Amino acid sequence: MKRFTLVMVFAVIASIGATTPKNVSAQEVLLEGPLAGAPAVRKLVLYRKMRFSVGPQFAYTLNNEYVHNFLVGLRMEFNFTDWFGLGLLGYYGISTPTKLTSHISESEDIGGNPTTPTDSNWPSYTGAGNFEDQVAHLKGMYLAHLNFVPFRGKMSLFEKFFVAIDGSIFVGGGIVHFEERKFCTTNNSDGLDSCGNINNPTAVRETQIAGTFTWGVNFMSYVNNFVAINIEFRMTPFKWNGGGTDESGQAAGEWRLTGTGDDATGNDRWVYSSSGEGDYPDGNIDKNDRQWNLNMSIGLGVIFYLPTTPKISD
Repeated sequence: MKRFTLVMVFAVIASIGATTPKNVSAQEVLLEGPLAGAPAVRKLVLYRKMRFSVGPQFAYTLNNEYVHNFLVGLRMEFNFTDWFGLGLLGYYGISTPTKLTSHISESEDIGGNPTTPTDSNWPSYTGAGNFEDQVAHLKGMYLAHLNFVPFRGKMSLFEKFFVAIDGSIFVGGGIVHFEERKFCTTNNSDGLDSCGNINNPTAVRETQIAGTFTWGVNFMSYVNNFVAINIEFRMTPFKWNGGGTDESGQAAGEWRLTGTGDDATGNDRWVYSSSGEGDYPDGNIDKNDRQWNLNMSIGLGVIFYLPTTPKISD
């Protein structure tokens, strides 16, 4: 009887499954009344649309090797829509030496005198007394950018204070103004001025202008309808000779294995072989010594919008 009962149960289940329709459909829910055809959000405050903004900016460059760069400037932007705008940014730079630069400038030899150049580090090193004069300083950045605003919402503090926020991505380009070590030579080539000599080194900076491109992210917090606080992370890469050192040229030799198994354990030895064709260091301080630097910065500013009253969606 137990076996017969189980067989009957399975037979009933199988027959129900065979008669169950395989296609399932549902009736679309149609909204009626005042919500029919209404947008997802109504009375949305359009903080950016067709508004001009301007405000002071303060920034600081990151990963500084030889100098800290403090930037003070002005940001302007016009937003054609709530999610797209065109902006300009100008920065003036103020530089102070890092601990590394101060340490080198205060270095002394065994006799207690300021360190001086030697045959092995000249003209890269001009001596403790001159080192601060050979490192590059960032003097300004003048940039234009396109700004895209894909994120917006609200933020609350302790469920009491609410502010509107948005996040944007910008990309653009412009020029940078910096001072780096003046181009010079130790071998009277390339028509450059002399770098002096080991006993009487010179280290003078001169103004340089270079093109650059920029990108980053910006976060805006709206205090009221026409005042906002912005925080941005920016990258502005360009090439410069930050340390004022001789970086260009090709090595005059290389380390090679002898291939003869002649060391103390019967293995090949590493020996230095001079090819006689290299020119590193080449004895010049010039544009070939420049290297790419990402120039990351963190900025903070206050933004004022005009007109003072934003548009509001339907």
